[in-house]
Amino acid sequence: MQIVLTEKQAREELVEVSRLCYSRGYISGTEGNFSIRLADNLILTTPAGSCKGRLGCDDLVLTDINGNSLSEKKPSTELKMHLVAYHSRSDVRAVVHAHPTAAVGFTVAGVSLSQCVLPEVVCTLGNIPTAPYATPSTDEIPDSIREYVQKHDAVMLDHHGALTLGKDIFDAFYKLETVEHFAQTMLVAHMLGGPKPLYASQVRKLLNICSVYGLKQPGNADQLVTAGFCQPDSEN
Repeated sequence: MQIVLTEKQAREELVEVSRLCYSRGYISGTEGNFSIRLADNLILTTPAGSCKGRLGCDDLVLTDINGNSLSEKKPSTELKMHLVAYHSRSDVRAVVHAHPTAAVGFTVAGVSLSQCVLPEVVCTLGNIPTAPYATPSTDEIPDSIREYVQKHDAVMLDHHGALTLGKDIFDAFYKLETVEHFAQTMLVAHMLGGPKPLYASQVRKLLNICSVYGLKQPGNADQLVTAGFCQPDSEN
């Protein structure tokens, strides 16, 4: 059942997550942007050019579903990314965009985070694709992620950042944490000789027990075995 927030609750939660991202080092300076879908045609989001670690509830911006501000305050120019997700999927009620260091480092190095390595990531996110490079704050960005947000709740932006989608703002934030933790684990694995993906049979078993943890299979579950993100069973 979808929990409907009051605007006051949404403002408080958005400020809390903004500060958490800043304190965890997922953003610095005035980086990052966050949003909550209050209604089918109403978005609450962070303002342009602001330090997300210092926001107050009154600093947030209300826009319509097309990103037009409903006040004198301006939303981030990168709200366009969020709107692609909201227009594409009715189940997405919040979006987080940040620049987690290790995860972004993988895109800078041209190394994929799509391999099936950690059971927790397989069950929650499936694989994590990297969208092609696009110029920040332009229409290139929403165009670059359009196909990915259809089936993925976490997408890396080449040489830029991460975008995570959730049923609420904390869900989106926890997925960002998962992405960065996965990237840090993969970094250590590469230092120790390289990651060893799970076998296809192991991935199938994980997908079959998602419900045990109260999870739905990731939207990209059908790709995990067929797209080569895990090791074929013949090697087991």
